Amino acid sequence: MLASVHSEILREKLLLPGETLVVGVSGGNDSSALLHILVALNKNYHYGWKLHAVHLNHCFRGEEARQDAAYAQELCGKLGVTFHLFEFDVPAYMEQTGMGGQEASREIRYGFYRQVAKEQGATKLVLAHHADDQVETILFRFVRGTRMQGLSGMPKRRWLEEGSIELVRPLLHVTRKELESYCEENGLHPREDSSNRSRKYKRNLLRLEVMPLLAEVNERYREHILEAAEAIHQDHAFLERLAIEQLEKVLIVRKPDEIVIDNEPFQNCDVALQRRMITLILDYVSKQTEWSSQHVEAVLHMSGGSRPSAELHLPGQLVVSRVYGRIHFCPKGREERIHMYCYELPVPGKVWIAESEVWVHTNYLERLTDWERLPENEAVFDADRLPGPLFLRNRRPGDRLALFGSGSEKKLKELLIDTKIPRAWRDRLPLLIAGDEVVLVPGVRRSAAAPVDERTKRFLHVRVEFGEDWREVFS
Repeated sequence: MLASVHSEILREKLLLPGETLVVGVSGGNDSSALLHILVALNKNYHYGWKLHAVHLNHCFRGEEARQDAAYAQELCGKLGVTFHLFEFDVPAYMEQTGMGGQEASREIRYGFYRQVAKEQGATKLVLAHHADDQVETILFRFVRGTRMQGLSGMPKRRWLEEGSIELVRPLLHVTRKELESYCEENGLHPREDSSNRSRKYKRNLLRLEVMPLLAEVNERYREHILEAAEAIHQDHAFLERLAIEQLEKVLIVRKPDEIVIDNEPFQNCDVALQRRMITLILDYVSKQTEWSSQHVEAVLHMSGGSRPSAELHLPGQLVVSRVYGRIHFCPKGREERIHMYCYELPVPGKVWIAESEVWVHTNYLERLTDWERLPENEAVFDADRLPGPLFLRNRRPGDRLALFGSGSEKKLKELLIDTKIPRAWRDRLPLLIAGDEVVLVPGVRRSAAAPVDERTKRFLHVRVEFGEDWREVFS
């Protein structure tokens, strides 16, 4: 066993000498074997690993869970491994968030893994998923609904924190029986989680009822599934590289928790690449959610809709919206309504509109040429003909704009719709008000108020400096 795991670590370069490692230790058979193996390899090959075991009591099983924690702590003491014990009321968290037990447990557990890794300067999180776990995962995803990526199984390595903490699984080639034998041979007496025998959990039902039947059909079914998964993984890796290249071409905005893409070139892509691009984006903006094919298909269907806008709410508090040819992926609450605001506008001077994240600058010009050719975020007025004092505010019900050059008025709401300002941005947009009249909708249009002509003596220049976030609105 040691030689097999050691070869896997070397072949895949999963662990390097001198690294600080966080190891998930539940006290069960698999994680007990993993910790013992890592300690043995560290001793035999002088790797200089600093091991930190993390155990979480999820508060599901009372005294049984406390005994699991005690065993894990005792094991770490015997092996000379630093032990980190956490306790969290996951049932209460489920009640608070509406999440399922496994989803909530995973979110909390991985949160503590990250915490310890950052505190200890660890570069790797090592988990004990094995070959039988891999087969269960593939079958479970297949039954629930998945695409090629899901059928390739759990990766041997992936980023837990991009560029700093990597999750690795060095036991994916080892079976459950082999790990049980290892524990027996090395005098380990791991705990057994009684919930693993409960048939109320669908994954347990798959392991306890379905997989034994598959063994009756072909006792080598595990081997065949893993071989197929590896082939699928290789095919998927190639197609994903193509999807990444294409995604760069349609990308408009990329932030840590937000992606905006151009829908028109996206729709011109082959549907196979579209699905992969959607999956890449979902994984990027909500890393802790396991996405199914139904989620991907829902986004795909919405992206090709005929209505000007649409919105989709997904797990993990993620909202996907299609607005005027763009698809936005961002957390729920990012687009919350902005409260009403109002700022006096100094002349000359400048003012920062915090709610809109824009600067508004004013100054007087001695003369002006080609004032009608100014960009839409600037305007020049006859200062002596403005209908009142200047201030800046966001929109109000009933706002209208006297259209320059047409002699007519238009409702502000209709103007913003016609110019395709996304709904989520309309309350942020600062309007220039003179008296009680809207005289400038920055980036959109100025009003007919106070035009300059040969009689103008004071030229008031107003310039709105939009931040980077506004690029997606006006580009």
